[in-house]
Amino acid sequence: MVGYSRLIRNDEAGTLARVKSHREQFFEPIVASRHGRIVKLMGDGLLLEFASAVEAVRCALDMQHYVSVANADLPQDSQVRYRIGLNVGDIVVDQDDIHGDGVNVAARIESLAVPDGIYMSASVFEQVHTKLDLTIEDLGMREVKNISEPVHIYCLAMDEKAKAIVSPIVPLTNKPWKNRLTTVSCTAIVLALVVAAWLQPWSVVQSPDTDEQAAALSGKPSIAVMAFDNLNNDPSQDYLSDGLSENILTALSRFSDFFVVARNSTFSYKDTPADIQKVSEELGVRYIVEGSVQIAGERLRVTSQLIDATTGQNIWADSYDRDLQDIFSVQDEITRTIASLLSTNIDLAEYSRLKHQPTDSLGAYELRKRAQEEWFTFTKEGNIRAEELSAKAIALDPNYAGAYVENAWAHINGYRWGWTNSLTREESLKRAFEMARKAIELEPFNFKGHWVLANATTQSGNLERAASLYDKAISLNPNSASVLADSIDPLVYGGKAPEAVERMKLAIRLNPHHQDWYLWNLGWAQYFAEEYEDAKASVEQMNVIPDGLKRTYAPILLRLGLPSDAQTVIDEFLAANPEFTIQEAMNAPFESEAYLNRWVEDLRKLGVPDTKE
Repeated sequence: MVGYSRLIRNDEAGTLARVKSHREQFFEPIVASRHGRIVKLMGDGLLLEFASAVEAVRCALDMQHYVSVANADLPQDSQVRYRIGLNVGDIVVDQDDIHGDGVNVAARIESLAVPDGIYMSASVFEQVHTKLDLTIEDLGMREVKNISEPVHIYCLAMDEKAKAIVSPIVPLTNKPWKNRLTTVSCTAIVLALVVAAWLQPWSVVQSPDTDEQAAALSGKPSIAVMAFDNLNNDPSQDYLSDGLSENILTALSRFSDFFVVARNSTFSYKDTPADIQKVSEELGVRYIVEGSVQIAGERLRVTSQLIDATTGQNIWADSYDRDLQDIFSVQDEITRTIASLLSTNIDLAEYSRLKHQPTDSLGAYELRKRAQEEWFTFTKEGNIRAEELSAKAIALDPNYAGAYVENAWAHINGYRWGWTNSLTREESLKRAFEMARKAIELEPFNFKGHWVLANATTQSGNLERAASLYDKAISLNPNSASVLADSIDPLVYGGKAPEAVERMKLAIRLNPHHQDWYLWNLGWAQYFAEEYEDAKASVEQMNVIPDGLKRTYAPILLRLGLPSDAQTVIDEFLAANPEFTIQEAMNAPFESEAYLNRWVEDLRKLGVPDTKE
């Protein structure tokens, strides 16, 4: 509501009467006709929830239209006017209430709107601009309070197009929410419209039974970051523990695969002993992050742990002891490290959980995660299964960006290694681009879409464009060590191997519990940087040396004066990849002729044929 305090001060009785009239005559029947739900009244605002973005937009149009008609005969200083903000986002349902970043972003968008205005996020715009004939202005990126990333804002014009689709008001015969609102002041009005969009409906767990909890909490991994404990028992130092908790929460929120409960929900448990399973039930989450902060002399000590609240299992725990000289730099370092490690360990926990899921009840999320696990095997069989599983996920949910991302990765591997059933390599690369672009179209701010597009662009040989796309992905989520690790490809192909080595070492520091492919990338970069001893050590730290790496590992051994070992490795590679030739090696997107010539020379010495016989 615009200027609520001024209106109440000038004419309390008249303002309250008009607000009540708007709610009963306009808002309640319009929301009901658009299949929405009045969640709650909040001071001078109203929170609404819809299952459809189109219905939410049409509701907003109807509300603003009828309010403007009601205001037409009133003096300007007596008019009750509203701002409306709309967002599509993940939410947590807590009995009759909803929480989460989806709600927070809607509220921030509303605060930017002009009086009588309707502002929406890019996620709403993407769902409605092809379905409703409306005038929508792109206002660009806007910084908003307490949201780490700028929000892309659009403004809906209340012009003739908008008026043309306004619907007549159908009076309510009953009010399903009436009883719930009787104890709430009728002075509250529209703060924000929130379109609730989630993979599976979230619900509050009513039973402590583990199987029921697992069912209620299935789907997208949900995480609550609790307020870290201040072990110094000095309230003046709460800023440090609170700040670290908030930073970790914000950092995790950038991982689009997770749902992270908003700060105001988790911090309500601060300074009170909380049972982990009870918190899980009340917030509707599977994973709990908790920790502590202590200043001891000139040292900052931080502990953190990740718990699967449905089982009580401690998945991961670590501690950090850092010099306190630059406390905020230390805080940033710990935040990035914990966020990266948490994302890795949550993924591992999800893989373990999904292995025990029945294959006949897989949803799009489960199919997508299984596809990811399959192509991480770096085998032809695994890659083909990944392509099939991600295609099934797309068929099940054509609007699931994550499924397109995994399908794109499978096609990239099909192009690089020939790991495909029916497509040519050129067709695989083309399909990878299509899938990556579709993922970005569906979720423009999902870093994974830009990441996989960057990798596909690298394979196509456009290294400058690829580097730019990697920078975009990193800017969307600077806490993802994996994006950082993968972004070395354009550097190596472009002749900047030493820089690539340093970047890989940074990624490994950020995620010390990394997967084996980090070492693959590091050894590969070290070979071209002529750090052969280090390259050999990196490769030999891997649990299993994949076939694809052997065509670099053999040249590393050759450069170290180990020709027989090198020959054994290349023979193993050629036995598994009989189609590989020097000609195929020269198709790699090198801009550095020196790097390419060195690699090709080593492969020739080891007996790799120039062409197919």
